Amino acid sequence: MSHDSARRQVPGAIAPDGWVRLTVPPVPDGMRPTSWRRTLDAAHPGKASVDALPGHWLNPGDDIALPADTLLLTADKAATGSAVNAHTRRRYTTEDAHLTIARLAPDGALTTLWTRHYTYAASALGREVTNKAVALLAAHPAPGEAPVILAEAQRPNGRAAVCRHACGADIAPGDGHLIGSGPNAEVEHWPDCTTPAALPVPRRRATCDNCERPGRGHEATDSNGIPGRVCARCAREPSYLLSFA
Repeated sequence: MSHDSARRQVPGAIAPDGWVRLTVPPVPDGMRPTSWRRTLDAAHPGKASVDALPGHWLNPGDDIALPADTLLLTADKAATGSAVNAHTRRRYTTEDAHLTIARLAPDGALTTLWTRHYTYAASALGREVTNKAVALLAAHPAPGEAPVILAEAQRPNGRAAVCRHACGADIAPGDGHLIGSGPNAEVEHWPDCTTPAALPVPRRRATCDNCERPGRGHEATDSNGIPGRVCARCAREPSYLLSFA
């Protein structure tokens, strides 16, 4: 997909006079999609995690406008291995994190003020970062204005989904655009609902992989080592009694 086709203009969006146009830095190749960018508008040492550093979330690749002297806080994460959650017993990917705080110059350049590598991503928003943010904001007060999004970069969906708009059509993985994040994320056609699907989109399965009853809220592995999702009843069965083939 070309650089231009992966963006769409936001109707009516205008950069305020004197503001600086900026393309939000993309996530470097090899880094995980859990990487993020946001403005750094304030710092509250008494709070925990990202709540200690209020700001506005930014989507990599978006063309935006911001006042000069805005500070940007970015986190680029890479996979370092895997571990097992002590409570759920499920395996998850472990990450490190490269944090950077940069200042937006009037000419659109980003000047790095501070950067640090953290072996464990979970510690990347601890007291050290908050204290550094307090010092930098004292030296470089943040305008604290919300960015104006001028053009959106596509955030492709990883799974088949139904368009959030009135068309209600199916969208194949990679053909749509994610709106929001986490469990509340929605998908819409890209660049708009007049774009037809290239191929028929299979509906997401709604039943247990083992018994075909409703429910897919549990992860399991069957007797052949095939991973799948099962209902609460089948989740209580030993793996040698499950078959997803």
